[in-house]
Amino acid sequence: MIKQKITAVLAGLLLAGLAQADELTLKEGHPDTYVVKKGDTLWDISGVFLDKPWYWPKLWNVNPQIRDPHWIYPGDVLNLVYVDGKPRLVRGTAHLSPSIRRDSGDDAIKTVNLAEIQPFLSADYLFNGTDLDNLPFVLGNNQSHNKMMDVSTIYIKGALTPGEQYGLYAAPKSYTDPNDPKHRVLGYRAALTGVIIANRVIDGMTEATLIKSVREISQGDRVMPLDGAAYDATFTLKPASKSVDAVVLENVIDATYAGRNQVVVISAGADKGLSNGDVLDVYLEGVKVTAMDADHVVYAKTGTVAQRIIAENSEYGKLPDVVAGHAMIFKTYSNLSLALILDATEFIANGSRVSGPKD
Repeated sequence: MIKQKITAVLAGLLLAGLAQADELTLKEGHPDTYVVKKGDTLWDISGVFLDKPWYWPKLWNVNPQIRDPHWIYPGDVLNLVYVDGKPRLVRGTAHLSPSIRRDSGDDAIKTVNLAEIQPFLSADYLFNGTDLDNLPFVLGNNQSHNKMMDVSTIYIKGALTPGEQYGLYAAPKSYTDPNDPKHRVLGYRAALTGVIIANRVIDGMTEATLIKSVREISQGDRVMPLDGAAYDATFTLKPASKSVDAVVLENVIDATYAGRNQVVVISAGADKGLSNGDVLDVYLEGVKVTAMDADHVVYAKTGTVAQRIIAENSEYGKLPDVVAGHAMIFKTYSNLSLALILDATEFIANGSRVSGPKD
């Protein structure tokens, strides 16, 4: 079985990032006091006070009241004060019931919502390579079931290593580069359907025991080795490089839009310098308008053919793109990444542009 260790707390901020922002910018209309609520994350709380939430650690800098700024709990009162002219958060009187114990960090506020990303840390959902035809796949069972959910013996085309565990994956779908006219394949997504243990090899087939079903297992599901290494998912939130310019390819639940705490696939990975913990701006694209004069302003998509042509060639043909949310990279591949939507003021559509935050 895959053993995972989820200990994700905010570890700090890169010194280079801190050097670029000596002064914290407080959000307009920020409160002076905040009571931590159940379900809050450090990202949520930092967004209450800061325009750029990834600079959260500076708000806690040199704070003797908080030995570990990650260990704050529901009911804690956070007060905004100034030390040497700089804003700082300190913990005030906590509103706790006598039954609440705080002898460990298990109930402490986390950096991000780990429950949403844990399944993706447990098994690879994206992979590289185009040689899908050579992957082993599920042949079926001797009950002639097309769908297999129960613990049972199933057979795999191909020779697997007896005693090893393997993941079963639904037929992979490809992702292509939206900016490449030749539609270069960036990678594949394969949803985990189950886990097997290989028993023995018989005439080029492998008899295996299905030990875990995540969803319906079908004939033809691909078989790939499981990564048995433990994940110590510690994220250092930091702004992604300004040179990153990519798009949201898809919400992993196959929806057209994504919202807060949902996982999306990004069309860039290590090839563009992305790493786990990088925070990206997510943009809502400005719509096209025609504005010949005040009496003839229309949205291009609802206008006439002539008005759409004018919008395409007008100086005011498109409203500005605006930041509609932020996404944190939590699993990076060669040409793709998985990201968690940290916040969103609008629904994030497939195809939305993402980039490193601008100063």
